[in-house]
Amino acid sequence: MDAYFKKTFRNFYTFLFLIFLSVSVIALDFYHQKLNNIRSFITDLVIYPISYISTVPKNLLEISLVETQIKDDMKSEIQKLKEENIKLKIQLQEYQAIKDENLRLRKIQKQVKKVDEKQLIVKVLNNNIHPTKQMVSIDRGKKDGLFIGQNVLGLKGLIGQIVEISALSSKVILVSDLNHNVPAQITRTGEKVIVKGKNKNNELELIFVPTNTDIKIGDSISTSGMAGRFKANIPIGIVKDVVNEKEKKFMRVSVKPLESIGNASELILIWNTQDKVNKENDITKKTDE
Repeated sequence: MDAYFKKTFRNFYTFLFLIFLSVSVIALDFYHQKLNNIRSFITDLVIYPISYISTVPKNLLEISLVETQIKDDMKSEIQKLKEENIKLKIQLQEYQAIKDENLRLRKIQKQVKKVDEKQLIVKVLNNNIHPTKQMVSIDRGKKDGLFIGQNVLGLKGLIGQIVEISALSSKVILVSDLNHNVPAQITRTGEKVIVKGKNKNNELELIFVPTNTDIKIGDSISTSGMAGRFKANIPIGIVKDVVNEKEKKFMRVSVKPLESIGNASELILIWNTQDKVNKENDITKKTDE
């Protein structure tokens, strides 16, 4: 117990001295107010730095949180802008497609006016409707006044003719079909020839062409109008190759069609052959009776 008091005796008097010093400083400050400068100096030199340093972690944390939030918001905004950009690009492509289609239809319309008074622009529904024949289906039928044998054109020339009609659609046999023959002529000379398909979209041929026929590569081939199946002077193609073998009776002549047969999305129907076709149908019916 004595050891305890010996150890704490100095501490006790130190404590009393500090109390006395504190009371003295309070009294001096209260009656004389001369310690303001000293207190301000201590505050600026000691307390403020300590206070500032203590707030640094908090400020850094707040700044970090704010920056994180800003980054998240920016990422979200960038993602939203990317999605909007993709949508706008898709819309731009659609608008461009519509623009191209309008230009194509206007071009078809201008060509149609040159071809015939009564005409109709139709859309191709299916360009591969038969496993062995070169045929396409279109989106017009009996209700639109279409008829079997009606001529079908493209922008540059002949495509084929209608062979089957239903209420809402029709089938067109193409000039490229193996069993489809078209009465034609060599435009340069007027020599009558027959164009036959080869079941290829980009190649036709002339059949039964005598070896003495005046024909050469680059000659234009068009419909002759014979038999009334096709309107006369519809362009068909250009002679691509001529093979004349003397020991044979006929030449082999290849023709490149002007149209991309079987790949068109819009076609043109004309009515100029309807009267002849109707007359032929009437004659056939009377004969059958």
